[in-house]
Amino acid sequence: MQLRLFDWGPSPFCLKVRSILGYKGVQYERVAVLGPSLMELMRRSTVRKVPALDIDGRMIVDSTDIAYEIERLFPEPSIVPSDVYLQGLSHALEDWSDEALYFLGLYFQWIEPRGKPMVRKAFGATPLGIAARLFYQHRIATQLRGQGTARKPLPHIVMDLRRELGSLAAMLGHHPFLLGDRPYLCDFAVNAQLVYLSRPPGSAEILRQFGVLNEYMDRMKALRPTARGPHGA
Repeated sequence: MQLRLFDWGPSPFCLKVRSILGYKGVQYERVAVLGPSLMELMRRSTVRKVPALDIDGRMIVDSTDIAYEIERLFPEPSIVPSDVYLQGLSHALEDWSDEALYFLGLYFQWIEPRGKPMVRKAFGATPLGIAARLFYQHRIATQLRGQGTARKPLPHIVMDLRRELGSLAAMLGHHPFLLGDRPYLCDFAVNAQLVYLSRPPGSAEILRQFGVLNEYMDRMKALRPTARGPHGA
């Protein structure tokens, strides 16, 4: 089986998928989407977003759909709880992190002034990179206003982020992972958003104040792949 992951390094959703593949020890090829492969992605996917996973010529898009397909094909170690109640909790936490945490991360990366230089560096100075950055800059600003975050003053957004991180810290007060002693899909989703929040200076300085979350991120980073071997470069 051949797997090719159309990937954008800074994306928390791509990180979620890469982390799951690594945890399961699945070999795959990483395809940087900012380049010639962009045209292939645009041609083969009506969604036209990353991550997108090519499995023997079959394209799966959306990080949640990809995660469940990886679980189906490579069931061990499982990232979906066997208990139906915990399955529901895992799905709810994953969806919450993909929405609530993600938009806060977008704000501190793309709107808050200290995050903007990182965006320019990530996209580079090539004509394609500049064009892509300007396109997404407008698109993300519009999304954040429509979603509501960008219509709030910065102190309100800071309060929102502290509330979200405080809730996570409370959940992790007695267990190494969100639902107990082993990581599930919700952990890979939440950790990816925390990593994203750890990069822009504005959100990073808030995240550093939650020691239990930094310890949690270290545990997630330390997860080792199984016997299938490390993923491809």
